[in-house]
Amino acid sequence: MKIAICDDEERFLTKIKEDISSLQSYDNEFSFDEFRTGRELLAEFTREKYAIIILDIEMPGLNGLETAEFIRKIDENVIIIFLTGYEKFACQGYAVRAFRYILKNQPHSIYMKQLDDAVREYYRNTRYIIASDGDKAEKIPTEDIYYIEVFSHKLLIHTKNGDYFTKGTLSELEAQLSDLLFARLDKSTLANIANIDYIRKNQVILTSGDTLFASRNHIKNIKQCFMDYSRSRWS
Repeated sequence: MKIAICDDEERFLTKIKEDISSLQSYDNEFSFDEFRTGRELLAEFTREKYAIIILDIEMPGLNGLETAEFIRKIDENVIIIFLTGYEKFACQGYAVRAFRYILKNQPHSIYMKQLDDAVREYYRNTRYIIASDGDKAEKIPTEDIYYIEVFSHKLLIHTKNGDYFTKGTLSELEAQLSDLLFARLDKSTLANIANIDYIRKNQVILTSGDTLFASRNHIKNIKQCFMDYSRSRWS
């Protein structure tokens, strides 16, 4: 995983690099490019070059927010994290879809969790499953899946790019996706928590506009999973 860190203070460049490298859930798959100004970063930046970009907001010349605006014109998917010493900047990142604001002076445990969340987000966004129904096999990014249901003795996978049939059981696919954001709505439906828009009573409304129904046995869990996910995105 290639990560860009842009900060005009050397100590923060070194600290972030060491802290990400210390994350024990990963096998030292990280490589880093360091930049002191936004202009230096933009001079080297190309689409899909980095998995994560960590930007100090307050830098001479182009600040972090201005740098992020240029980045988003080139790459819509790269995970952007802002590093700042002040909470007052937090609202300004919505326009560039910042994944996190990390405060430089916050407790170390929270700071490390935010770094870990960003790495996990990247891995979630780059995972895929294979849908095979006969001779043809399709690679489906897990982030594109809305929900999976049992249909006519097969599995029907509803995605942002259409529907796909595949062989197998829902339990097998649930186990394959166990470390991602999927949860049961009932015995025959598995939903992607990241693609839920909101939940009303036992109705689960997806970002696609589809409305699904959660059973009495599963509604409490699906609500908790959705709340945990929503909090993690903005904490």
